[in-house]
Amino acid sequence: MRVSYMPPPTRHRILPIEQLNGEWRTLGRSKGAVRALHLLADRDPAVSVLVRGTAGDSHQAVPPTCVTPCDLIDHMRQATGSRAREEAAALIRIMLREAPCYALIVRFLIQALLPGLLTIAKRLRWGQGGDWDDGSEFFSETLSTTWMVLLEWSGQDRPYAVLDLLSAIRCRMRRQLFRARDHQQLQVQMTPGVSEPRATHSETDLEVLARALIDLQRDGMRAEDVEVLYAHHVLGFSISELAQVTGRDRRSLYARRDRGLRRLCA
Repeated sequence: MRVSYMPPPTRHRILPIEQLNGEWRTLGRSKGAVRALHLLADRDPAVSVLVRGTAGDSHQAVPPTCVTPCDLIDHMRQATGSRAREEAAALIRIMLREAPCYALIVRFLIQALLPGLLTIAKRLRWGQGGDWDDGSEFFSETLSTTWMVLLEWSGQDRPYAVLDLLSAIRCRMRRQLFRARDHQQLQVQMTPGVSEPRATHSETDLEVLARALIDLQRDGMRAEDVEVLYAHHVLGFSISELAQVTGRDRRSLYARRDRGLRRLCA
């Protein structure tokens, strides 16, 4: 029987993260990965500037800043200011759209999404109460789910790719978590003297909100307002975290949230 309580893992105990980062230090500089990066640069001018720079006289030429995929991910992680963060978020959109041109680009996306995946794991309490032995096993499942979402969505052009991906991954992991909890509850209830199991899972407030937001978008609510409300209230991202993920300034995110709340409560 699984133990129902799992203490939140510290950073050094998240083995899949250590393995991914260790692999990335080699893979992200390999010839195959650099080749994939140049194919990506061939297909998008913004990536081309980062990878190859621009020609011109000494005052106008821009040197390349991302010679390898490792450099590209570091560039995205180090982005500061709304414009730089927005450009970093746009790179996720580009990589998802162009992923079919080279299989390794999906691996680039995994590395770029790691901070967001960690946030999801924390919001879901590292699978506490689910069918996982520890936080590392739960995170391994999260990575598998991420691979599946990326493969399914590969080639799609999504303006809000970062939030769309994290939303899909979190929803699938929440469903797995609820199924595991329901199964455990059924096992407890199916004991001698209990003829029928009780109802196990009712719709949560967050699920009601998520469904309401989907309905409102169908009824004409602005997509950007829905995205902010969903990410803030359902996914659990703070406005500051959303600013870092999307590259948008906090003032505009607050405005979209408040506008969406007025529509939601009307």
